[in-house]
Amino acid sequence: MLKVSVIIPTCKRDESLIGTLKSILNQTYFDYEIIIIDQNDVVSSNLANLINNNKEKIKHFNVDFQSGARGRNEGMKLARGKILIFCDDDIEAAKNFIESHYNNYSDPRIGGVAGRVTTDSDIPVSGGQKIGIIRKWDAKVISNFNSTVRAEVEHAWGCNMSFRKNLLIKAGGFDERLRGTQSFDDASACFAVRRLGYKIVFDPLAEVKHLFAPSGGCRDMSFAKKMYWFYHNYMIFHLRFMPRLLLPIFLAKKILGITSLSIRKKDFKVISLCIKGLIDGLRDYRQKT
Repeated sequence: MLKVSVIIPTCKRDESLIGTLKSILNQTYFDYEIIIIDQNDVVSSNLANLINNNKEKIKHFNVDFQSGARGRNEGMKLARGKILIFCDDDIEAAKNFIESHYNNYSDPRIGGVAGRVTTDSDIPVSGGQKIGIIRKWDAKVISNFNSTVRAEVEHAWGCNMSFRKNLLIKAGGFDERLRGTQSFDDASACFAVRRLGYKIVFDPLAEVKHLFAPSGGCRDMSFAKKMYWFYHNYMIFHLRFMPRLLLPIFLAKKILGITSLSIRKKDFKVISLCIKGLIDGLRDYRQKT
């Protein structure tokens, strides 16, 4: 069995995916495969050529759906590796990206790894700041994944994370109720693995640069629609993993935030869509995946 599978769901980003693949093909670690879950109707000739020239590493699968969580689950099912690394289609991986992820799993207590994520505009986070936690009383997400300090964390950023395959399967994979912007599908997977009694660690050596492709993926969605899906998914995540007694505080804080946002944007369609997202999230939480 292969040791590592790198899984990349992609949608309408052939050119940025080519750059991502080139960086992942140029690694210090060699026992791995790349699985592309392609949600495009057409594959560009440049991408097709790169895949054909690297058939021993790249496995390309076309699918007839558009969903990040479902795409990751499909990749999980197809993967031959014991360790599954998930990344986005618009990142540039460091040369020791795969090796750094893999090395963490020599510790049997570790179930998942959050990798470092940088951007062109980053100011690196050093000691003294919290990394990768979700505050209990109001479910505020604290990321700081550009830190240079190794730490145990609660969640990862979906553009750079890995898990033991057997644990991710046992945890139920990625929650396919989390749709649209895919917000919180990464955090949900991490919390589910932690519930099994395993740690998620942040390793700054497992680094990618997030290039934030301007289009494709979820980028083409309107702001109001992004807010709808953010709050829809936030509600599902909160109900699944946060203390129920704190739900009123969560709702009050979110509704105040939504109201303030709508006033700043001078767009009261946003507040109605965000509240609808919370209500629909409650409904979808009650449904089985």
